[in-house]
Amino acid sequence: MSISTASKLTYADRFGDDISKTVRQHALSLASSRTDQANVSARYTRWFHGEDQPEPISTSKRKFRSISAGMAAKQIAEITRGNLAILGNDAHSLFSSRLPANHKMTKSVRSSVLPSAPHLGACRFGQVTVDEQSTHRTMLQFYIANFDAALDTSNFEGFYKPNNRNFDQIFFGIHLMVDRNGNAIGFDHSRGEQAVAFRTKDLTTALYNIASSSTGLTVAALRARAKPAGAVQVLSS
Repeated sequence: MSISTASKLTYADRFGDDISKTVRQHALSLASSRTDQANVSARYTRWFHGEDQPEPISTSKRKFRSISAGMAAKQIAEITRGNLAILGNDAHSLFSSRLPANHKMTKSVRSSVLPSAPHLGACRFGQVTVDEQSTHRTMLQFYIANFDAALDTSNFEGFYKPNNRNFDQIFFGIHLMVDRNGNAIGFDHSRGEQAVAFRTKDLTTALYNIASSSTGLTVAALRARAKPAGAVQVLSS
């Protein structure tokens, strides 16, 4: 079974239709002219009610809590954090079901929201140990975010920042060093590009990167393994 567009984990429409009012009102407050306001309003109307919406996964949708326009930011953040945890669980299930049986990715779900935009956030859904030292180890941690993010590992706090205030979806992997008690002590800038292993909106690209780091096989070897079937499927051993 190939990974289709309908199966992509884009969950913006599942956070409740009324959140469109909240987000639109905030965006309108930033618009500098009537033309800007009209464009912003139209964009959010299309996103929440138009053809831009992807087909949702019904089992996940039933578990999501809705967000309404009258909610305070603190309540929106609480609900978003819970919804993102569900998103992280779904992401882990989706990727792990397509990895070889001997993969090394372990489930690790932790969600967070942006203080400046409580309807946006990210969730870690898995990790792989890539290096062991006497004092610490390096973990490659996998995330999914419900917005388009720029990654900046020069700042340990808040290393992902929104490129805009729209709903979107990205997957990324970060090399993080933790002490023997599991406490984060910094990014491992010797790996990847300034600790960033990958950043992509494409589900298939994310799968190959996660599979490569979880098995030790190269992306090229994994693509060759999947090629006879004509699509990215279960990357079985």
